[in-house]
Amino acid sequence: MRRFAMLPLRRQLTASAVVLLALVGTTAGVAASMDAQDLVVAALLYLLIVVVAAVLGGLVVALVTSVVAGPLLIFFFTEPVHTVHVTDLAQLVAIAVFVAVGVLVSLVVGQSEARLLLARQAIAAESRAQAAQEADRTRSALLAAVGHDLRTPLAAASAAVASLVSEDVEWTPGQRRELLTTALASLARLERLLDDLLDSSRLDAGVLPVALEAMRPEDAAGLALDELGPEGDGVRVTVSGAVSDAVGDPVLVQRVIVNLVRNALHHGGGEVELRIGQTGPRVELAVVDRGPGIPTSERADAFRPFRRLDDRGTGAGLGLSLSRGFAEAMGGALELRPTEGGGLTGVLILPVVDDGRRGAGGRS
Repeated sequence: MRRFAMLPLRRQLTASAVVLLALVGTTAGVAASMDAQDLVVAALLYLLIVVVAAVLGGLVVALVTSVVAGPLLIFFFTEPVHTVHVTDLAQLVAIAVFVAVGVLVSLVVGQSEARLLLARQAIAAESRAQAAQEADRTRSALLAAVGHDLRTPLAAASAAVASLVSEDVEWTPGQRRELLTTALASLARLERLLDDLLDSSRLDAGVLPVALEAMRPEDAAGLALDELGPEGDGVRVTVSGAVSDAVGDPVLVQRVIVNLVRNALHHGGGEVELRIGQTGPRVELAVVDRGPGIPTSERADAFRPFRRLDDRGTGAGLGLSLSRGFAEAMGGALELRPTEGGGLTGVLILPVVDDGRRGAGGRS
């Protein structure tokens, strides 16, 4: 499997011409209209150009744009102007962060294009018409994810960093800490999106690493809620009777629970409960919410990649798709059931450790 897909040369050349004109026009316009050279405005506009380059021209065009934009910022918008020297360390850090974020955008889009290529090839085996239709749907979803779910944290991170390097405002230590926290949280959100895209491709290719072992479901649930931080403090955990050890990958189980709880908190209307129980040879971890739920006819569709539960959601719409893939890779399953009295219950089902495995490494 190729990790990154290359777009047609003609499209890359066209995108390069558009990006070049945008860089020249932006540089000339900002440099001419400002009384003082403004790194903040230029960096934000350049970042927008990088995102456009990634969507229109793919990986190579976006990478080149990111690398070229850095020196342009140094030459035209840092003191001393029209030199390659930077005397302000904060400005140098801001430019380095800008280039790093631009490269990250390029890699995410490049990996997304690879996923598109795999989708086209798989569906083409069944029908040329179906392949074209599915590829268009996937591409639209990818562009929507790139357009919204990259732009939002990118804008937040770049605005925070740009504010830090601005000389127009004297920030207090507390304000600087808040801006840095915002930038780090936004970059962490970008990292999660990239991880989800990579894991989705690994699942499709059948190369997702899975380390099965005997594990306590309660431990994975506790670690998942710890990962959610304050967001998971209000989740009530109940254990029904004696629960045996389960067979699973603790890391993947934790990620599934985090995805289910996060969905329940965002779409479930407030109250969320995590129930752990055992039914015969199966351990069930059920995340229960009291929200609007999902109609029976739409539950299977909810597991499609890039499918959001509603238009208000954030994220690329990979949470449920990945969670089901993780569950099946561990020999388990993931089900969506109606909550009694209204709402939705996501249930992670794992096999119970047998006696032989319990003796080898399970809990006695």
